[in-house]
Amino acid sequence: MSEGEVVEQLIGYMSLLLLGVSIIFTVVSAYIVALNYFVGEAMFVARLGAFSFVSLILALLLVLMVGAQTAHDGLIQRLHELAAAGELTAPGQAALLNASSGIDSAVRLLLWAGMIAVYAALGYMTFIHRWKPDVVNVSLQSKRASE
Repeated sequence: MSEGEVVEQLIGYMSLLLLGVSIIFTVVSAYIVALNYFVGEAMFVARLGAFSFVSLILALLLVLMVGAQTAHDGLIQRLHELAAAGELTAPGQAALLNASSGIDSAVRLLLWAGMIAVYAALGYMTFIHRWKPDVVNVSLQSKRASE
């Protein structure tokens, strides 16, 4: 695999990471809305089922991210091989610097810390917090028109 292909794959990895974070944000946001309007007042079995479903989705996304991380590590190893052979240009050196300086590790650590915090918060909001759904009065006519 050439350096250009490796750098292209690393950029694809970053795109996958951002896509995964956006999907996680979407799933968590939708679940919080469901808690507010439906799940929060449901019986325990229904809350357990909803939490299990969200847990399954988040676990699938995390397994995908762990697999992508394994591929990322292989790409970084290939950059090390190219660097040892003296065939690494500036883009490859920059990608290798991200890995060796700890930037990649910091992103990974922040992702895991964020996911653990979000999962704990979802557990609290599902099983402990007592939800009072928001009631939004929607009027199709103004008060003046109905007088």
